[in-house]
Amino acid sequence: MFFHKSANINGILELIRPKLAAVLSDASYGVDVEIKNHVRTRSTEQNRYLFAIYKHIVEFWRETGFAPDGLRLRFITSDFLHEYFKARFDLKTTTKMSTAEFMNYTDGIQNLMIEQTKGAYDPIYPEERYQEF
Repeated sequence: MFFHKSANINGILELIRPKLAAVLSDASYGVDVEIKNHVRTRSTEQNRYLFAIYKHIVEFWRETGFAPDGLRLRFITSDFLHEYFKARFDLKTTTKMSTAEFMNYTDGIQNLMIEQTKGAYDPIYPEERYQEF
């Protein structure tokens, strides 16, 4: 559950108490309770930006035949690139990334492409994300 930082602690406890009591009464061994700071995760716009990067890489591959890490593939899709780069950067998921982590990830993808193509790949930037894609 998310509670805004200005929420009243007693109000939160009153809301949680009946749910906790119901779960606890039905639990065989007990319950796990986790309280942590809320972190903003990536937005829909950031997701669109990520897939615009993938589409840009696919178009670059179609024009040049270049694939990251020298992969020899008959075709490349945005969905393939999404799974490939998650594995390449050792990530299980990108959906739970904070905004900062997400931007580091997209920068990492584009920097890898620039490095491996020796500058032939022209990255897209956030302000361009909706113009072409």
